[in-house]
This record gives sequence, C-alpha cells and structure tokens, in this order.
Amino acid sequence: MRKLLHTIAILFALAATSNAYYVEGGKVHTDSGQRIDLYGVSWFGFETHNNVAHGLWARNWQDMIQQIKDSGFTAVRLPFCPATLDGTGVSSINYFLNPDLEGLDSLEIMDLVIGELGRQGLYILLDHHTADCQTINELWYTGEYSEREWIDDLVFVAERYSGGHGLVGIDMKNEPHGQDTWGTGNVSSDWNRAAETAAAEVLAANPDILIFVQGVQDNPVCSGPISHWWGGNLEPFACYPLDVPADKLVLSPHVYGPDVFVQPYFNDPSFPQNMPAVWDTHFGYLADQGYSVIIGEFGGRYGDNDPRDRDWQDALIRYMDDNDMTD
Repeated sequence: MRKLLHTIAILFALAATSNAYYVEGGKVHTDSGQRIDLYGVSWFGFETHNNVAHGLWARNWQDMIQQIKDSGFTAVRLPFCPATLDGTGVSSINYFLNPDLEGLDSLEIMDLVIGELGRQGLYILLDHHTADCQTINELWYTGEYSEREWIDDLVFVAERYSGGHGLVGIDMKNEPHGQDTWGTGNVSSDWNRAAETAAAEVLAANPDILIFVQGVQDNPVCSGPISHWWGGNLEPFACYPLDVPADKLVLSPHVYGPDVFVQPYFNDPSFPQNMPAVWDTHFGYLADQGYSVIIGEFGGRYGDNDPRDRDWQDALIRYMDDNDMTD
C-alpha cells in the first residue's frame, strides 16, 4: 500500500505557493490571471527500473535542479512509472554525492525532488511514461496493468502533489502509438475516450491543474497520409474533439527530426521549407483555433547524426515563434 505520509521534513519540503492554472487564448495562466511561460526540460529516470531521477550517479540532485533554473528553464517534465509510486528500492545513486537520499525509497525521493523543484519556483509536469518502468507501451494499459490502475495512479499523483507543489499539470500517457486509435468507437483502443475518462477523475481529485493530452500515431479515420510520430498526430481532434474543459486542456504533440528517424518529408526537395505545412496538418491548426498547443518533446542531436537535423530544428523554432507556440 502506498505511503500517505512521510517524515515531517519531507512534508515541509513539499510546501510551496499555491496556484491554480487555466488556459485562455491558447496560453497558460495562474488563477490570479498572470500568464506563465513554460520553458521545459525533461528529467528522466523515475520511469525506469532505477526508479529515481537519472544523473545521481555523477551529480548532487539539488545541484542539478539549480543548474536547470540557472539555465533559464521555468519547468520540468518529470516522467514516472507505477512502481516508483509504490515506494520501491532505487539504484544508481552515488550516496557520497547524495547522502541525504540514503535509505529513502523511490516515492520519498520523488517527494523531495518535486518539493525542491517547487521551492525553486519551477513548474512541474508529471508524465505517466511507462507501465512496466521500461517500455513505452502502445496503449495506456497492458495485460498486467489495467485501465483502472492507470487512472488510479493519475489520481494518486494529482492528489498527492495538490495544494501548492508547483504541479501545473499531468501528461496523461506518453506517446500513444501502434494500436491506439482516435474516434473509431472502439473502447479498447480509442485514446480520446480513455483520456476523457481519466481527465474527469483527475480534475475531480485536483481541479487546479491542467490535463496534457498527446496525439496518436496513424489513425484509420480523420487522418491524412503524412507520416506521424508517436503521440504526434492530432488530426483526428478536428472530427472528434476531446470532452475535457477547454480551460483545462493542453494538447501536447511530440515531434522529432532526421537525427532520430528519417521521415519521407525530410527527403522532399523543398526541405525544410515544406515543414510548416506538415506541422500545420499534424497539430498546428489547433493553435490557430485558440487551443493551447505545447510541444511535449522535440529535438535531436542538432545534426550530429544527420546534418539536416540542424535545419529542421531551426525551422521548428521559427515555426513555434511565428505561431505563438513558444511554451
């Protein structure tokens, strides 16, 4: 059974200024009406078999948070997996560099990290990344991990980090792809139906946060032939909008360049001038309609594997600026 209380020190570490968040005009605001800028970086590890933030084998955890802040980021996307929430044992920590983490389990360390991120004024996006702490599953459930367990885990973190820990939202499932569909009427594969169901319970548990929903990959209805990334296809939203309150919804596609995988449109003679039309089709049209569209993952090695990736990333940044999608 998951721990509901830890030491007084950990509970105090979670204290931060309380905010509620809403979307208006495609932008994220606090309940006081202040627009906030989400310039985020992902800090992986809690979603793996290490069950703890990565880098602790070489760095002090608080030093890394300070570096994130000093580098100009305002937000951290923190992936997790179910076992981490169970308070399991952790690995790959250098306790000489992190003596305050010795003897703590995964959930206790996650509490400390989230508490310090909030104390430093960084916004936190929790991301349900893997079901088995290893694989990015196609669907939001597996044979060993049910839809009910998935929703319960989302509600658990929504409740646990409510009341002012810097939690701005929850990314409901990382990179739906493969079997996932949108709007087909198949309850076992329609990601839009699952996202709506989970969002209702999460917002009932914590009405202050936002719901981040990624797209799918390919889809048999309301979706064109241009190749999509995992979680990157939001075309079907045009036919089947999500039944999630508009002021609580963020659409969060993933998009990558040729350093990661060579999509057919990277070989187009007009590349990279052809890319804005691709992005408009996949997700950008929603920003034009006033939705909040925040790209959840993008990038590559900036040409280290494929020299075109440098042009691709520069083109994406221009596109984000031109379309006011700068979160």
